[in-house]
Amino acid sequence: MLALMLALAVGDGFDEVARPFLEAHCIRCHGGATVQGDLDLTGADDRAVARDPEDWEWLLERVELGEMPPAGEAAPDAVARERFTAWLRSQVGAPASQAAPLPDVPLRRLTVAEYTAAARDLFDVSIDARRFLPEDAVGHGFDHVSAAQSLSDLDFRRYLEAAEAVAERALATDEPGPPRVRRYVPEDMTGGAPRGQSYWLFTRGVAGAQASLPRGGEYLVRARVWGQQAGGEPCEVRLTLGSRGRGRVEEAGAARPEDAHTFEARLQVDSGGDHLAGVEFRNDFYRPARDGQRAADRNLAIEWIEVVGPLDRGRSTRLWQQCSEALAGAADPEAGLEALVASLAATTWRVGEVEPGDVRRLLRLSEPRDEPRTRLRAALVGMLVSPRFLFKPEVGVGEADLRGSRRLGGHEVATRLAGFLWNGVPDQGLLDLARSGALDTEAGVLAAAEQMLEDPRADAFVRSFAEQWLQLRALATKRPDRRAFPGFSTRLIRSMVEETVRVLLRSFKEERSLWELVDGAETLVDARLAEHYGLAREDRVESLGDGWYLADLSGTERRGLLGHASVLFATSEPTRSSPVRRGKWVLDVLLGSAPPPPPPGVDGLEQPAAGEEGLSFRERFARHRADPNCAACHARMDPLGFGLEAYTATGALRAPDDPLRLDASGELPDGRTFAGPAELAAVLRTEDRFLEAFVERMSIYGLGRALEREDRAMVARVLEGLDPGRPTMRRVILGVVASDEFQRVRVGAERPELELDDE
Repeated sequence: MLALMLALAVGDGFDEVARPFLEAHCIRCHGGATVQGDLDLTGADDRAVARDPEDWEWLLERVELGEMPPAGEAAPDAVARERFTAWLRSQVGAPASQAAPLPDVPLRRLTVAEYTAAARDLFDVSIDARRFLPEDAVGHGFDHVSAAQSLSDLDFRRYLEAAEAVAERALATDEPGPPRVRRYVPEDMTGGAPRGQSYWLFTRGVAGAQASLPRGGEYLVRARVWGQQAGGEPCEVRLTLGSRGRGRVEEAGAARPEDAHTFEARLQVDSGGDHLAGVEFRNDFYRPARDGQRAADRNLAIEWIEVVGPLDRGRSTRLWQQCSEALAGAADPEAGLEALVASLAATTWRVGEVEPGDVRRLLRLSEPRDEPRTRLRAALVGMLVSPRFLFKPEVGVGEADLRGSRRLGGHEVATRLAGFLWNGVPDQGLLDLARSGALDTEAGVLAAAEQMLEDPRADAFVRSFAEQWLQLRALATKRPDRRAFPGFSTRLIRSMVEETVRVLLRSFKEERSLWELVDGAETLVDARLAEHYGLAREDRVESLGDGWYLADLSGTERRGLLGHASVLFATSEPTRSSPVRRGKWVLDVLLGSAPPPPPPGVDGLEQPAAGEEGLSFRERFARHRADPNCAACHARMDPLGFGLEAYTATGALRAPDDPLRLDASGELPDGRTFAGPAELAAVLRTEDRFLEAFVERMSIYGLGRALEREDRAMVARVLEGLDPGRPTMRRVILGVVASDEFQRVRVGAERPELELDDE
């Protein structure tokens, strides 16, 4: 701030601040006969920034990161660098004119997660939409950026199948006759491995099959199991159904298929849809062969699983019960049906009211002679495949302002809020707020956002943002080399990701400083992760009651996100750590300054060239620095990565005598040095760019689009609204919600009409 005041105190400042800096440190490489990087600063004057703002933005970032001037050139002192960057930042900021137009936002489609949440929140249907819908494309790091979305004819067929499944379950009613029996054999199961005629669990966990249930209620779960017994106690099992239904723990002592025992439990689910009917193996045991004893291994075999029900017969889903009552009380059955369809469509399409013509089109999807449930089901399928449900149209209301934008309508704001803060769609309560006019003002929108952040559904937003921002979703399928890391398990990977998500949730819910994500000396671990980290029992300072603990890291090298095994594993190769990938991650994720991909034909520095096989990575890096194609980017990435080499590819701390742990040091282009992860975290703690990068990523997530130059002012306003001593995630979120970029829409943007076909 002092540097900025100095820069602004001398008027325009180009001759007093910029010209001396450029002549002393830049013109030699970017002027005259040696114009590098297509940046010619010869003849730059006080209007140069306005003429080519993108070039000067690039220059600002390079100088701030200490990349320019490069090593070997005359480096400015700290005051000169701060004074120049403060002046340049004031010049390349977003246009001050309030007439600058808002960027256009292409039409956005519901993501798979939002579709799943819509089925749950609107119709009480539990459905894994990933089974039906195409995978969401990723743009600018997130899966709901509009520019990356598409919908092909083939995709539409899959949306139709999903709509039919949701409609059938939302309007389910018990058929006459005995409860249905669903049997699942090893070919239907997941979570373990088939072998012979059985499905096996070789470690603790749950294996089972997805049961498609018509509605919530009570079901009987049966399973026939036996075990490969070892270790002095029999296999312990528990039957499960969905995320909440859990049976009692029982002993499965049979050691042969012919002696297999059938267990059963009556379990409850809250809603219809897809629920995992499973068998949980609770007490795995393994003893390797030693001292003349044979190896001993306890494993569980599943022959089949059955789900019977619902047992509480004579019931219907909540939606069909409401519809039945409304139809029974209608004087005119056809008018009552039209009113029902209109009300259901308004909620499903997130609008205030539906035109009568649209209601008639929906009812023409069935025959007038069909029973009401059949007609409602067909109409609901039509609503769910309509672009009015699948897409998020935004046209705004009222008069346009000087920038050619107008406020989003209440229902449009509700849709944006739900997509941002709940990773879903508006529920009836939020739609009621929109209908009442409570979302027509900035104060009303912020009040609604505050309330939504207290809802448990906000956890889904934090989880989604954390996994995508930190690039952890790849861990769902990533596995280390078993020979290099024996004993590594998928359960440990789940614990890794869960640690990071829980730390972000704790930061959000407790309004902790965002800086703790950089250098915090506390984390959350379960027993498995604590062992992986080498934490003593006394390091677990508080039990959270669900197998997780608050752990004190002050006596270790781990600090903030840089010490999370999830991050360290995600940025490694299957057989070894990767300082290049880790350094690139720090630049991209924490500092928002991703290096460009290597030029065509340039190999990565981690691949040894001929004659370099015996050299260490540092030695190979030193040799490659002579090649400007390599050194320009690797001078930024690799020192950061070297600071994390105290950790293995899986995030465990290396042995004390490991050379890589002893030499986990680096020197940044601006001359700052560090030794080890803790000192690296301390260096990053001084980078103001971290907060700016975080605001930018949250803005991309919240707006569903890439940021443009015009958005710099919004980012600056959000940063100004943070407490310098305690910047929090909540304040960043609310800052984005309060912005015109979130609450307004550009007028005149080309948007497809979302009309229903007559057919």
